[in-house]
Order: sequence, then C-alpha cells, then structure tokens
Amino acid sequence: MKRFEWIDTLKGIGITLVVASHIYTGEIRYFLGIFSMPLFFFIGGFLYSSKYDNQVYLKKKIVHLIVPYIAFILLLYPIQLIALLPQRQGFSFVDILKLIVNPIIGGTFLWGLTSAFWFTTCFFITQQLANFIIRKVNPKQVIFYIIGLSGLSYLNYLVFKQFFLPQNAHVAIAGTSIFLIGFLYRKLYSERNHSIISISVLLFVLCMTLYSNQTSNLWSWSFLAMDMKRANYGMPVFSLLLAIGLILLLIDISKLLVKNAPLLSKIIGALGQASMSILYLHLAFIYALKGLDSGISYFNLFVLSTALSFIIHSIILKFSFTRAVLLGSYSDFEQIFLTRNRNNQV
Repeated sequence: MKRFEWIDTLKGIGITLVVASHIYTGEIRYFLGIFSMPLFFFIGGFLYSSKYDNQVYLKKKIVHLIVPYIAFILLLYPIQLIALLPQRQGFSFVDILKLIVNPIIGGTFLWGLTSAFWFTTCFFITQQLANFIIRKVNPKQVIFYIIGLSGLSYLNYLVFKQFFLPQNAHVAIAGTSIFLIGFLYRKLYSERNHSIISISVLLFVLCMTLYSNQTSNLWSWSFLAMDMKRANYGMPVFSLLLAIGLILLLIDISKLLVKNAPLLSKIIGALGQASMSILYLHLAFIYALKGLDSGISYFNLFVLSTALSFIIHSIILKFSFTRAVLLGSYSDFEQIFLTRNRNNQV
C-alpha cells in the first residue's frame, strides 16, 4: 500500500486535538468535539486494505487493538481504583461489583484514567463491520451503506437514547459510516488540495466564532458538537458534513506542513506514530499533573501530558515484549507468543 507522508502528520494533529479536548473546556472543547474523534475513523477508512482474508484481518486487529486495550486496562485501572479509595468512606457490594464490571462493559462505563479507552473497542468493531461491507458490496454501493448507517445512528441518538451495547458497539454504527467515507475518499483521492472546501470551512468557523463572541446566548459550538462516546452526533447531517469538511481542511494543512515545514511535520508526525500510546496515557498524566499542581495552566498541562506520553511510547518501542503487548505489534506478538506456542506443540 502506498505510504502517504502526510498521514502521520494528520494523526499527530488529531491526537493533540484529542488531548486538548480533555483539558480545555467550554467552546474549545465543543468545537474540537465536532471532528477530533471522527478524524480517526476517517483515517481508518482511508488506510483500509483488503489484502487479508477475514480470518487473518480479525486476528491481526485483535492483536493490534484488543491486546493493548486489555494490557493498559490491567495497568491503569488498578491505579485508578487505588486513587479512588481515599475519596470514599465505604463500598457496598453493588459498588464493588460495578467497579469490576465497568471495564468489561466498557464504553461510557469507563471513567477517569481509562475514559478514552472506549475508542479502541469501538474502532475494532467498526473495522470488522466495514471490512464485511467492503468485501460484500460494489464500491459504488458503499454510499447507500453510509446513508443507512448514518440514519441508524441518528435514530439511536434522537429516538432510542437509552439503547447501548457493551464496548460502545452501538457507536460503531456511526463509526462505520465515517470509516466508509474515508474509504471512498481513498478511492477518489488525488494529490490536489481541497481549496474551495477548506476556505469555505475556515470562513464558516471564523464567522461563527466571531458571532458566538458577540451573541453567546444565541449561538454555541455545543449545538454542533459530537460526543461519540455517548452516541451524541450533534446536529443531524450538518455536524457530520462539517466534521468531514474540517477533516479535509486538516489534510490540506498536513500536506502544507510536509511540503513547507518538514521539520515541524516530522515532529508532529512522530506524535502521530505514537497516537495510540498517547490516547492510552495522556489522561493518567493529566490527572497526575493536576494532583501535583492544581493551579497548572491548560497550556502547560497540554504540553507536559503529551510529551510525557510520547516519552513512555519511546521506551515501549525499545523492547519486543512491550511492542507486542502495549502497541499491538503483530510481528513481535507472533514471534514471542504464537511461534513459541507452535514450537512447544512440536
């Protein structure tokens, strides 16, 4: 598969926006909520490859996503519980049961240090659904699945609000529609920029931000914000279109950085390559830094939590075992676990 240099830069921008959305509040958080998580479903669709059969695809994605998910849950959830103990006077049997069951159910039941982990299992389910659809239908028919899945997700959001599935599987319906949009974009991809779309989106954002500052009671980005973890998809259709427009704008920015600011692009790209580690670790550092200094500025919190997560990722990269278990490296996992098991059987 062709390697697009700007993809890592795009992922780097994306993961920093995710970190920022967990630090900043108010209008900034609402605005970032429109596109920060949809971006990664879109990228997943863009990078999708059908070179593996269904069984191999499933096995690789289990190693790549589910193994690190379980590993980080086992690492961070006990720390989260220990931090909770001093804040509670006592625990009933029901409280203890909930604490045990929460990571099994996942999704909105994940909180604190593991709050962002909902994405991993949802993305895994999304990949499997999208893989099934792409293999079964003609690419020209994919658009109908995008419309149908989007409709189902809005039905869940607007009518059946209480409906949910473990591990945010119900959110994978919306995730799959965005994934398929990314897949179609890859089919139609050209190196040309989306100048008209990007400028239009940029002007819209600037105008609405200025309008919001002047008439805060009449307009807020919260009207359009998406909170995919809670199956909140913003303003039906329009929020999705705006999210795609903002993603295309970020693609243009990423290409611009690669071409005109290669050093900055490589730095951001390194964050992109570490995006899953940063996703797992940044909240732990945010909570820890806040605990050490309750008056720490948002900017310092953003820089330090991102940098510390990246440093840990760099350490994880140095050892085959940690690459296998914490990064889901299939080649390392196969060499350590699968090959060893086959040798033992012989």
